[in-house]
Amino acid sequence: MQIGNYVCKEINGLFLCKSRLLLQFKNLFHIITAKKVNNEIYNIQDLDLSFKNPDFMKHYKILSNNLGIDLENFIFTDQIHSNNLVYVNREDLQGNFFENKISETDGLVTDDKEVFLTTKYADCMPIIAYDPIKNVVGVAHSGWRGTLIDMPKFLIIKLIDEFGSKPENIFVSIGPSIGPESFEVGIDVAEKFYIKFGGKFIIQKGEKFLINLWSIAEEQIYETGVRNIEISMIDTYKYSEYFYSYRKEKTSKRFAVIAGLTD
Repeated sequence: MQIGNYVCKEINGLFLCKSRLLLQFKNLFHIITAKKVNNEIYNIQDLDLSFKNPDFMKHYKILSNNLGIDLENFIFTDQIHSNNLVYVNREDLQGNFFENKISETDGLVTDDKEVFLTTKYADCMPIIAYDPIKNVVGVAHSGWRGTLIDMPKFLIIKLIDEFGSKPENIFVSIGPSIGPESFEVGIDVAEKFYIKFGGKFIIQKGEKFLINLWSIAEEQIYETGVRNIEISMIDTYKYSEYFYSYRKEKTSKRFAVIAGLTD
């Protein structure tokens, strides 16, 4: 099954998606979880990977067993809507898996194998960047606040500065997130985007405004010299059957993007 530009399928009772652009790389593991599950197999209504879920241990164990990844190899961002990015490796994997959380950051990068960068979403943009030449991967959480302070661009700059990646070797996928027909804001937020980017990413709709975060992220990444860019074209507001949407559901539940390097 294809949703937007992503390939999605049910695997052992979980509904999981992958980027078509990134599927070509055998040394890169990446997965985008969906809320849908076969509850006859797992006895849960949906897969909720938020740590606010009182039963999150069960949900992560289901995911871990399905993917064949040791939970202790997961590492998380704290997600404060910043443009902070941190390099991590196996030395950062300590204690229980849910304690492997890097504070005050919205993005992680690594060149260490079997370290699985994990970020969580319900409308914000996941940005996955991979350089197959340097064999480095980064994942960033970019909501509208993070996008205003150039998080997509900073992820690419981090790969260039930290690992010597060349823009022409970097492949980027912008994952499931609220789309340009659904991200409706008031004049206060619209003004912030107008001051930063001008009016080309804004459409007025009565007293409200629609903002195209996908195109803003794409342009920021393009400005770094990267040309291999994919937009998932999956609007979480419209596809809330599969992905959580805070805007639509006012939920604390989250789906996850997981990426790591393998042999």
